[in-house]
Amino acid sequence: MYSDPNSVKRISSLGAGPIGGGWTAHFLARGYDVTAYLHDKSETSSFMSILKTAWVSLAELGLAPSASMDRLRIVTDLEEALDGADFVQESGPERLEVKQKLYSEMGKILPPSIIIGSSTSGLMMSDIQSDCSTPERTVIGHPFNPPYLLPLVEIVGGKRLRRKRLPGLENFIGLQAKLH
Repeated sequence: MYSDPNSVKRISSLGAGPIGGGWTAHFLARGYDVTAYLHDKSETSSFMSILKTAWVSLAELGLAPSASMDRLRIVTDLEEALDGADFVQESGPERLEVKQKLYSEMGKILPPSIIIGSSTSGLMMSDIQSDCSTPERTVIGHPFNPPYLLPLVEIVGGKRLRRKRLPGLENFIGLQAKLH
């Protein structure tokens, strides 16, 4: 039913702030293709500044052989950002109504086999997933900050998460995405 965590090649990272930028840098450093969704083109300069700052530390820690900033694509259209994604990490503003609208849209756009992780630190997944047509595949994957340096992720499901999916998700986030 869900994509095999070991087959993840393309990640959609939603959000242009320090957490979204940190996740994007981390995924690029691990050799994934990343499509970054920015709400507005005006966020590009600050987003790239976050990535370049993170890349210095990541290069010193050691990059995956296939790591490259050239594997990044930046878009401002949500549907385009989600096209071809094997995994989605959402790091949008910490406002419930914004996240609910975003998850409602993602539930309609993404194939049901794609897991959606949220970087939220103060909202409950049960509330975020309330308007999503496929809430069983949504989970909090809250990183310690900055995501590209600290190999810790808090994983919390909502009331409608399919619990049997957690081991594969933990494998992807905990063992693949956060290894240094």
